[in-house]
Parts: sequence; structure tokens; C-alpha cells
Amino acid sequence: MIRTLTAAAVLTFTGAAAQAQDAPEAVAEAYLAAYQAQDFVALEALYAEDAVFIDPTSEAIQGIGGPFNWTGREAILAGIRGWGATRLEYEIDRTWSASGHVVFGGAVAAIYETETGSVAYRYPIITIVTIEDGHVTEHRDYTDFSGMTQEAR
Repeated sequence: MIRTLTAAAVLTFTGAAAQAQDAPEAVAEAYLAAYQAQDFVALEALYAEDAVFIDPTSEAIQGIGGPFNWTGREAILAGIRGWGATRLEYEIDRTWSASGHVVFGGAVAAIYETETGSVAYRYPIITIVTIEDGHVTEHRDYTDFSGMTQEAR
């Protein structure tokens, strides 16, 4: 009887682990890792063809290269490349998900290489990643541009 329960528990756990690989949370975590690394090959594979990238808080901010409102995989990748950031670094205070939306709350630093070294522009941010059929269909940011700090590294 113990073996049967143990085997059933292992099968249940294994099935749950396999399903978790396709869970929105797992896809969103992989996406955020690729986004931070500015890994455009991985990002291309993760975005749905008709994905949307939007930051409504970027619409009236001068000097940031915005507004950030791109539709389609190629437009999104070109837009992100246009920032010229070496990498992004998220500091996540809280993550939650529901109905295919994964929410990351915290701060993000955009890291740029300059002739005198690295510089980071850090912003408080909420990033919401929508996952459908294992792909990112929407990346939506709400960025506190007025809370930006600049750091030499």
C-alpha cells in the first residue's frame, strides 16, 4: 500500500512539474530573464507574432526615447534595441499572477556602457506580462519616471 501511494505521489508530482513548465509564470520568468539580458534571440522566440509592448506612463516624458507603444514582434525588438542598453536589472519585491497575467512589482535599472564606465538609470516599475499559448502577447509597464535615480557603476 505504501508503494502504491508513493508511486502515485511521484506520478502526480511529475505531471504537475511538466504542466508547470508551460505555466504562465514559468514563461514569464524565462521572458524576464531574456529581457534583462537583452537576449534578442530568446526574446524573438518568446514573443507572439502580434505581441504588444506598451508603457502608458512613457507617453509625455521627454528624453527617454518614448513613447513605448509597439505592436508586432519585429517592432518590439527594434524598439528595445533602440534603447542601446547593455542589460536591465530587475529588483522584484512582489510577483503574482492570475488569468495568464504575471505581475512583477519593484524596480528596474537600465544599464548603459559609456566611455567612463557603466551607468544605471533605476526606476520604480510594475511590469505585467500576458502569456497565451506559451508566448508573450503583451508586455505592459507602469514606470515611475519621476522616481528615477542615476548610479555610476
